[in-house]
Amino acid sequence: MKKMLALTAGIMMSGSVMAAHGPAGCGLGSILFKGKDGLVFNVLAATFNGTSGNQTFGMSTGTLGCEDAKTATVAAVSFIDNNKVALSNDIARGEGQTLDAYLTLIKADTANKMALKKNFSKIFVKGHTSQEIHSAISNVIKL
Repeated sequence: MKKMLALTAGIMMSGSVMAAHGPAGCGLGSILFKGKDGLVFNVLAATFNGTSGNQTFGMSTGTLGCEDAKTATVAAVSFIDNNKVALSNDIARGEGQTLDAYLTLIKADTANKMALKKNFSKIFVKGHTSQEIHSAISNVIKL
């Protein structure tokens, strides 16, 4: 029983690392159990995702709620979640390691950092989520 719980927890954790689509991660299981909350549905979704191998297909094709490697939106939003203060400080100054790391992550190394600085108030609006901040940055640098 302990092995089964450990396996289930491992599958759930690996899914959540791959994408930010809840504890079960992206994949057909997450689509099938979408909108159903609770541990049982998360375990069922994660188990289905883990045993059928559909996450690999989803990540390769950008389907089943998975991001493909080209867009990397989930990683960018997660980056903002974890570095929001440092990123806002760097954008306010128009330079910095956190800003450089973020631009590298979204494959916009040559983006105009001064344009981001100029549009700081449009990017960091009070109450905006990390997804909205990422979208605002993408609009400024024309991704």
